[in-house]
Amino acid sequence: MRRAIVRGLLLYTLGCVTLGILIFIRTHPAHAQDAGREVGYIGAGDCRDCHRSLARDHAQTPHALALQDVSRNRSGILADFSAGEDVRIVQFPGEDAPRPFAENDIVYAVGAGRYVQRYVYRSENGGYTVLPAEWDTTTQTWRPYTLAETWPAPEYDWMQNCAGCHTTGLDTERGRWRDDGVQCEACHGPGSLHAKIADDAGRRIDDDERAEIHAAIVMTPDAQVCGQCHSQGSEPDTHYPFSTRYRPGADLLDPAVFQLLAEGDPAAWYETGHGRLNNMQFNEWMASAHARSLETLTKSPDARDECLRCHSGDYVFTERIRAIYADGGLEGEPPAPAALASAGFGLTCVTCHSPHTAVAAEFNLVAAPYDLCTSCHQNTDLIQPVHHPVLEMFEGLPVIDGVEGVPSVHFAAEEGPRCVTCHMPEVPVGGALLSSHLWQPVVPGAAADTPPDSCSKCHDTLTTADLQSLVVDTQAAVRSRLTLAWARLGSVAQPEAASESGQKYSRAAAALTFVQNDGSLGVHNYAYVDRLLNDASITLAELSVPGALLQPTEAPAPTATPSEPQPISVGLERPVHTGFRPITIILIGAVVLILLIGSFVILRQGRRAAQNQETIP
Repeated sequence: MRRAIVRGLLLYTLGCVTLGILIFIRTHPAHAQDAGREVGYIGAGDCRDCHRSLARDHAQTPHALALQDVSRNRSGILADFSAGEDVRIVQFPGEDAPRPFAENDIVYAVGAGRYVQRYVYRSENGGYTVLPAEWDTTTQTWRPYTLAETWPAPEYDWMQNCAGCHTTGLDTERGRWRDDGVQCEACHGPGSLHAKIADDAGRRIDDDERAEIHAAIVMTPDAQVCGQCHSQGSEPDTHYPFSTRYRPGADLLDPAVFQLLAEGDPAAWYETGHGRLNNMQFNEWMASAHARSLETLTKSPDARDECLRCHSGDYVFTERIRAIYADGGLEGEPPAPAALASAGFGLTCVTCHSPHTAVAAEFNLVAAPYDLCTSCHQNTDLIQPVHHPVLEMFEGLPVIDGVEGVPSVHFAAEEGPRCVTCHMPEVPVGGALLSSHLWQPVVPGAAADTPPDSCSKCHDTLTTADLQSLVVDTQAAVRSRLTLAWARLGSVAQPEAASESGQKYSRAAAALTFVQNDGSLGVHNYAYVDRLLNDASITLAELSVPGALLQPTEAPAPTATPSEPQPISVGLERPVHTGFRPITIILIGAVVLILLIGSFVILRQGRRAAQNQETIP
């Protein structure tokens, strides 16, 4: 009898374990990047079968045109081969004499031609080499593309130096790739599992199946997806300037996956902190306040979900997806709005750029640059009395009762400078001028080793020393006046808010907060700052605050954001729990039935054994 009970318990335990495994498998949908899951690239053609409109829009973007096969159709070649013969002279392997390379020597065109277009030659052994001259699309001229003293050379090897960021599904060992250009799976990860689940589900799918299909492909605002190519660094071991190990949704900055160039390396960085090499957008972004915006928010006692609109890429990304559901572009349950508890990223690339649909917009921006900047860099009612009034200061909008606004000289000027003019200065890189993504002006005279400063391009009649003095003296004067005014206000016992004195007190505090939280210390609009500080001084005098003998104390920094680099918070994708599907119910029922039958048989055998023992004399 005891043996029968033990067998029953063992059978029951085995059944529970089996049931638990089945439930876990059925209620945890696979992800395209799950560890241990064998996934592969299926190609943009298969993606297009279901996502026709997205594929159509993407086809003409610079990403899609990052590599064009021109071996049969030469229309993708932008260069003029009637010019620049002297620049294009090369010694081809196996030929007797040097000659200018021609259209017929080219098998691939590299790039959509925003600045330059380069060309790839295929050797007799099947290897690919970048040719040593490039077509400058801005000047419509040929110029040398010099990577080594001779050509061919390892520096011109296409597979080792370029292919990782101009193809999708690259296999460096076989020297092949799945798609030309940056296609769907470069950003969303290998799609074989996603496609298989969708095919298996058929035409009529329920909410659980739809959630599982969505969970099997990467959809994330993570800047690392863009950073796999828009960065300078190398893969350990292979030393490729790109990572062959990274997949979207994983950690690009894992030291075994990819290592960014060291901060402070003079070969890569100016003393001002701006990058000096091509494709350093991600490197600069990592050092910017945008990357730390969510971390900055979570440290604030005033943090709330509404603040995510300007502090997290999760908000922007989620709202775009929810808009697609609302327009009928996607079926099923839309994702919940971004929340402070679940947000994982600061302001990332997708906050301003849309690689899918912004073909007509410069740099794939989702709106005009000034509108993008001022959508967040403006005052809000969420924080009182004044939060971040850059727009109001720059345009001279009235904020303080009784203080008339005055537009800045820059804003009032026809075709005058805007945010990106100064905060995204153009840095010379490889013959082109590329906008910095550090979002810090290059102050005149700030360092010996510096890119062109943010002022001299327009103020070309002033010397660097003059411009430096203008900036430094303006900020020093405003800092001193602001510090003294705060000290005077702090010496006043705060009156009742409803009283006349209380209203004056609040007005003076709001004016000083307006100047301080603009962050520029007068550079954005000195005339308005002067007016605000004068009004605050008069108000303080009316409150009879003695302050003539007070000395300025240590003042806040000229900018509203910290300059020291801080680590960013990188969110991890969370699996979607889809609940029980019909097949799960069937499996559970089968296991329960087996348990019941097994228990019945064992118990019956136990009784027979007990009866036999009783009949034995």
